[in-house]
Amino acid sequence: MGAFKRNKTSILRLSLIGSLTSVIVLLAALRGAADYRERVDDPPAATRWIPTALGTIAIQTSGPPRGRPVLLVGGTAGWSGFWSEVAQHLAGRGYRVIAVDLPPFGFSAHDPLRRYDRVDQAERLSAVLKAIAPNAPAIAVGHSYGAGPVLEAALRHPAQMRQLVLVDAALGTFDAAPRPASWGLRQPPLAELAVATGFTNPWALRPMLSSLLARKQAGDRWLETLRRPMRRPGTTPAYAAWLPELFNTDDGAASRRSAAVAAMRTPVSLIWGEADQTTPISQGETLSRLTRAAHFIRLPGVGHIPHIEDPGHFLAALDAAIEGQP
Repeated sequence: MGAFKRNKTSILRLSLIGSLTSVIVLLAALRGAADYRERVDDPPAATRWIPTALGTIAIQTSGPPRGRPVLLVGGTAGWSGFWSEVAQHLAGRGYRVIAVDLPPFGFSAHDPLRRYDRVDQAERLSAVLKAIAPNAPAIAVGHSYGAGPVLEAALRHPAQMRQLVLVDAALGTFDAAPRPASWGLRQPPLAELAVATGFTNPWALRPMLSSLLARKQAGDRWLETLRRPMRRPGTTPAYAAWLPELFNTDDGAASRRSAAVAAMRTPVSLIWGEADQTTPISQGETLSRLTRAAHFIRLPGVGHIPHIEDPGHFLAALDAAIEGQP
């Protein structure tokens, strides 16, 4: 009987070791596959490059040069190409559209100093506006993660912002106590494994995008657009360097303080998908009260990315938000 128990224990131990080894091999393969994929730097021909103190920023511009500037800032993994239909629409209405690749996303330079907190991102936006629209305040449209840098830029450089339109804004909790990201996310090898398994893994991108949408199939035609800049060399390490900022609760940004946001004079409008499970509409209601929003436009049956889920109603909402301001 004792020999049987020992043999059973040995078998279980070997099985566990085998399973762990398989997991380690799989993760290593995923990390290696990321390096293999990330060999192509293929920015769109229309890309312009703006040098800033925080690295070179990639942008795409459209519309008449003297039109009122509209700054488009995307969320996680979003970039200027993800705004193409919105940019075309606004340019057709006479606006000067400036779609930004907020690093580490898109084709902007990856920052070797890992400066991806909200304050630094806001300074990048300010530098772009100074270069492209130095004499006219901009209407800034910030989606999801991109709403934080937009809001921070408005607080730090109010003369540059005419109006904010925040779309399903992922701003976190106001007045939260500082809480660093988990230990694992602050270790580059572990963070890179997480990124290679999820964000930059082409097989994982479809379910990840679908999880953000109420209209699940709406993202399919945008998959190749999202993947394009992920083929750049160094994408996985750059995303890994940024990842802790996604969970940062207090990086010193004024936009994380309710009193500062409530005192802001820049007009704010909100557009929100009513079916958003990532940043639920209750967060929009809180933000609407705090900013005394001029508009709070709700899109029924739409999730976290309205401009790809329901472009028709989103563009109508964006027109109403922008053109409702004097």
